[in-house]
Amino acid sequence: MSGGPVPSAGQRIAWAGMALRAVTGCLGVGMIILPAPVLPRGGRVLVLAGLLLVAASLAGPLARRRTVGTLAAMAAVLESALTQQALAVLAGEGLLILGYLLLVDAPGVMPAAVTARWLRLQLPAACWGVLTAVTVLVVLAVPVPVSAWLVVAGAGAAVAAALIALPRRPGRPREPREPR
Repeated sequence: MSGGPVPSAGQRIAWAGMALRAVTGCLGVGMIILPAPVLPRGGRVLVLAGLLLVAASLAGPLARRRTVGTLAAMAAVLESALTQQALAVLAGEGLLILGYLLLVDAPGVMPAAVTARWLRLQLPAACWGVLTAVTVLVVLAVPVPVSAWLVVAGAGAAVAAALIALPRRPGRPREPREPR
């Protein structure tokens, strides 16, 4: 009656982690490869460096260090900065970078149910990223004369987004009050 051996809890944990790492790797390779065809000759080194950093962020002794994933994303950003691509391609690149950065910080070994819960907790950031990419696409697609107010508003939005995105240090827990 059974279709084969029932996987143990350890095997389910391994498969959930491997699937998460595979998706992270695909996003990382995508963010590095997308701008590669239009890079100038000197920028091709970034592709190799970016791919090596993506690989190092997923496996090996440096995999648990956040800086490796950040450096891989920086390589993708530098590649995009060196190219002259359409807005839609740049928005797609931004979404690949966002997805990679969200998933590269996933805890190492989690049961499948915990992995699903962790992914659900990442949904707000992913939704805000998609909404922001679409908004930027629409705003940049509409020709508007440059205004100093637009520049100030854009800079303010960038600062606000950075402040929201920065991780916060947990504060010291408050001392429990004594009952009266």
